Amino acid sequence: MRLVLLPLLLLLATPAAAEPVRFAAFGDMPYCNRDPEACRGEVARVEALTGAINAARPDFSIFLGDTKAGGEACSDAIILDRTARWFARIRGPLVYTPGDNEWTDCWQPRAGGFDPIERLRLLRARFFSAPVSLGAAPMRLQRQSDLDPQHRLYVENARWERGGVTFLTLHVPGSDNNRPRDGAPGTPPGAAQEYPARNAANLAWLREGFAVATAAGSRAVVVAMQADLYFRDRCGRGTVAGHVDTRDALAAAARDFGKPVLLLHGDSHFWLRDHPAPGVPNLTRVMVPGDGDTRAVVVTLEPEAAEPYRFELIGPADRIALPGCG
Repeated sequence: MRLVLLPLLLLLATPAAAEPVRFAAFGDMPYCNRDPEACRGEVARVEALTGAINAARPDFSIFLGDTKAGGEACSDAIILDRTARWFARIRGPLVYTPGDNEWTDCWQPRAGGFDPIERLRLLRARFFSAPVSLGAAPMRLQRQSDLDPQHRLYVENARWERGGVTFLTLHVPGSDNNRPRDGAPGTPPGAAQEYPARNAANLAWLREGFAVATAAGSRAVVVAMQADLYFRDRCGRGTVAGHVDTRDALAAAARDFGKPVLLLHGDSHFWLRDHPAPGVPNLTRVMVPGDGDTRAVVVTLEPEAAEPYRFELIGPADRIALPGCG
């Protein structure tokens, strides 16, 4: 009897291999021009993509900001109602982090001359009012507003865990993170007060996320935001002062963590994978397509594997965007 039970007991004592985590990431769509017919076509493409995402059956999906083009009006009908309709087509959980086009740049005449702070307030009330994700099957999220008394405003900064992996969103949009341009023309209204407060909240949320991941023994960390933090490195131009704090903090946190760290973002609208921070080989960056290249990236994350990531692009492949600096 002992000879029979011993192998069984050893088998029960051996921990099972952790399952891979599989999720979808996409952003920067639908980008509509002022032609209503063309806009209907772009929305239809995004709706087709949601069908492809549903068919892939990821554990959850992440939308990386910019629910409209910069030249579209930041009206309630577009940034709230149109977005909510197609967000609801995602059958599983959907986590959203905002981009610049739906609030930061709304003061521009081409976007209708709205107050950016008022638009952001509406986004927060519509999409971030509960500690759960969007999508037809919401999942529980931890929000910075509920955990950090100093930063109760930042309902959009979320954290969750899946399969021993810590995920977090940071509200870091393009247009240089809404950083004021030292009084120069082109500074969005309210940016002088809004930017430093949100930047401080983002840095605190990033530090806390990695601290939680370390304490929990997380297998990996995934950080999701909208902005292309490394545009100037690649293209040699552009204002990036509003992103330096985030870049430095992310590189330091990833280096100290020592396990796989994946940065997901949109903003520049083509598929890209690289290691953006010198000396931090465990930090991988993925930029998702967008603006006409209506595809999502399905990520399979298996942190203990020799190659932790597998990437699959899904959706319409008739307008594949090439790398560039547009």
